[in-house]
Amino acid sequence: MLERVNKKKLEKVSTEIKMQQSIVLFWDTCSLLDIIRLPFRTDSDRYLDSYQRICSDIFEGKVISVASALTIAELSYNFPTVEAEYDRYIRKLQNELKLHDDYLIKSDCIPQRILDFRLDEKGLKEYLLSLFNKIIANTTFISEKKTFNKFAHFRVAYHMAPAGRKGEYKDCYIWSTCLELAKELRQSNSIMYFFTKNKDDFSYNGQLYPLIQTDCTNSSVQIKYEVGDLYGELLAASFPFKS
Repeated sequence: MLERVNKKKLEKVSTEIKMQQSIVLFWDTCSLLDIIRLPFRTDSDRYLDSYQRICSDIFEGKVISVASALTIAELSYNFPTVEAEYDRYIRKLQNELKLHDDYLIKSDCIPQRILDFRLDEKGLKEYLLSLFNKIIANTTFISEKKTFNKFAHFRVAYHMAPAGRKGEYKDCYIWSTCLELAKELRQSNSIMYFFTKNKDDFSYNGQLYPLIQTDCTNSSVQIKYEVGDLYGELLAASFPFKS
């Protein structure tokens, strides 16, 4: 898990991106971990389809994938918990299937078990892990910088979004990294998206907090919370770059 990561300074990343018109996708931690959570955190397989397509676009160089170096530590710390979540979900679902089979047999609806198979032997977990690792392997992680710490400290100290609700230092640090990169790219004709699942930290009643709106306006970054919506935007944004 995370044995090989591509880590670079912000200035080097921005220089490389400026050399071409690019679509840039900046991940927060949860948006990556949610790949493993897809079967029990979503209500449709279309979310998997969107992650698959985004992964392909990253691998083919159509989208540049970036994240904060802090995310490396966050992924390593949280991964065992997410994996345990997945395993609990599978065990619960397996038990529910067995119970349903029991009822079908005892009510004479079926002569023998029809759901008698092991979900943990079907390879879905391994597939999701491979998708997760492929995205990680093709993501550039932006190295630590003192200005990121200062930004995060100030926002947390004064309860300012994205720390207004939970007071989360890490969220502010990652957001600061995204904003600085976006500001570096403003004159490069690149398009940049920030993908987070922490919607309540950035918006209220469907509207961005005023401070977050100012951040986005000043840096030309767009925030996305749902992977299907994100992929639709990436697909639409790609057309000008194909000519």
